[in-house]
Amino acid sequence: MYKEEHNNEEQNFWISYADLMAGLLFVFILVVGAIVVRYVYVQQDLAEKREALGLSESALETKNKKLLELRQKLQKSIDDLAKAKKEKEAFAQNLTLQANEVAKLKALILDYEEGEKRLQTEVSTLQQDLNSTEARLLHETNRATTLEQNLSSIRNIMILKDDEIAALGKKLLHQSIEHQKLVDELNITKVKIKNLTGIRIKVVSKLKEKLGDSIQIDPKSGAMRFASNILFNQGAYKLKPTAKKELKTILQKYIQTLLLDKEIRDYIEGITIEGHTDSVGGYLYNLALSQKRALEVMKFLYESDPQNRELYSKYLSASGRSYADLIYDDYGNEDKDASRRIEIKFRIKNEKAIKELEKFLNR
Repeated sequence: MYKEEHNNEEQNFWISYADLMAGLLFVFILVVGAIVVRYVYVQQDLAEKREALGLSESALETKNKKLLELRQKLQKSIDDLAKAKKEKEAFAQNLTLQANEVAKLKALILDYEEGEKRLQTEVSTLQQDLNSTEARLLHETNRATTLEQNLSSIRNIMILKDDEIAALGKKLLHQSIEHQKLVDELNITKVKIKNLTGIRIKVVSKLKEKLGDSIQIDPKSGAMRFASNILFNQGAYKLKPTAKKELKTILQKYIQTLLLDKEIRDYIEGITIEGHTDSVGGYLYNLALSQKRALEVMKFLYESDPQNRELYSKYLSASGRSYADLIYDDYGNEDKDASRRIEIKFRIKNEKAIKELEKFLNR
């Protein structure tokens, strides 16, 4: 009995198991069928999309061709514009006209520049609209055509002006030749002026070479200066005994260097011994004092070197300046000690050079 029940249970288990497997098989068949149906539908949809994509690529290729044509036309316009701009720049650089001719040429260039600005504006608009939709491509193509027509019109205008420009060019050539002659003469005059101004530098250089570092002179003018308290007592004009030794050692060597060296003397027109005072006292009193002091120094040179008196009488002169040329310190106050002085200055020959300059300027 027990075995019989056990066998029945085992049979029922296997029956249930077979039913379960049959159900699972049925579900599997349904899933496979659904997958097959889905695959068929996906393949059909994919084929349709591929066909649509092929049409889109064809349309895109057509658009790209149109866009390429437009870009080529645009590039041609830009190249033409650049060429015209270079021609304009070369034209502008080579023209230097007289007042009336320049006015005419400026009017022509202004018209050209206005046309050029219009072209640049339209080209810029074309460049900005290149990435717009297909509907604007045709519009941009028409605008590019308009640009080409405008550029052609400008070229025609420039061709019509060629004869006038050629005539102006001939006038310019003649004026350039005349101008170059003037420039050459001006350059020659500049050289002469430079040589004239360089004479003093040359004389100062020679003085430094001859005198060495023992005697101090002004590095720019070549002038020599003595403080009055070294040469004279307060309010007096007679030389101190110690001053004569100073003058004979330093001043006489300075004067002889200027006059006995023929190379230097050829440039010297004259040598002036100037007396200067401070502002203490009246102008006329100081003028008389400064004149006497300058004359006293000149007399000493004249008497102490008799063999060169002829040169001294030809080149030396004495002059009193009173307090007409005071010396001031860094704060703008009168430096009385420095103002009281004897200065020896030389003048360079320049009459001939000045006459040549006047002749050139008058011409």
